[in-house]
Amino acid sequence: MLTKLTSGIRPGARRLAVHLLAGITVGLGTLMPTSAHGQATQLAEPDTTSEVKQTPRVVEPRRQTRAVSRQQRIVAIRYALAEEGVDQFSASLPELVHFANQETQFDDVVFVDDEASLSDPNLGNPLLLYLSGNTAQLKLGAREKLWLGGYLMGGGLLFAEDVRPPALFRSDVARSGTPFDRQLKALLADGRVLGDAGQAWRTIGHDHPVYQAFFEFPGGPPLGTSSGRRWRSGSVTELEMLEIRGRVAVVFSDLNISYGWASMEATGRRRALQFGTNLLVFALAEQRAGPPR
Repeated sequence: MLTKLTSGIRPGARRLAVHLLAGITVGLGTLMPTSAHGQATQLAEPDTTSEVKQTPRVVEPRRQTRAVSRQQRIVAIRYALAEEGVDQFSASLPELVHFANQETQFDDVVFVDDEASLSDPNLGNPLLLYLSGNTAQLKLGAREKLWLGGYLMGGGLLFAEDVRPPALFRSDVARSGTPFDRQLKALLADGRVLGDAGQAWRTIGHDHPVYQAFFEFPGGPPLGTSSGRRWRSGSVTELEMLEIRGRVAVVFSDLNISYGWASMEATGRRRALQFGTNLLVFALAEQRAGPPR
């Protein structure tokens, strides 16, 4: 057999080929035992390398969403020096909650309004906190600051607004740098609240989910409750936000939107209520996603 395989090869190369083929034959003989008659014997264990192994199917786990309570509390923060009709409007949240429940009609969620101080032991974990002010001193104790910081760092959402009654509309409505504006931003930058994270303010872009959460606001926030028209020289026309690890923790407004919730006569009231509804639905989505990681 080796002679046939090596025929046609030069004599010098033939000897080398014979040796190589003989070695291969010996190796094969070692691997494949033969019978006395030179026949290859069957291995004791059959060769199964040609069989197709069945790979077990991997079942993807379902995404575990956070459970949402049926009653979702929206809490207005009350502080000692705030004056009704100037720094706060007590009808704001009840009117917003009534409107939002009528418009959304969720099967498993009902919004409820409440008011409390940050030192209230029964404050719990509201869906959203609402804080407004104008000229009053925003003075919080150390424990209140720590509670607020923990709430925001743990996934809570604060909507804070510099509000104006009708008598002050022509003065500093929709202006930045007002007393409440400065006090709120100093509070959030306090080390017991958010520290450095409380200084990273950003304008909310018009493509942000808060403007499409339920009602559409392609042009940004409603401005009717601040000026009665879409622009005014020197006026603030956008909202600001603070984020914690990519999640919105604070929305700040100079646009007097929540006055529109409270007043039946406010210009642009319906759009103000629609935006407030967006805030609640947006807060629900954040709550379902769970706390920041």
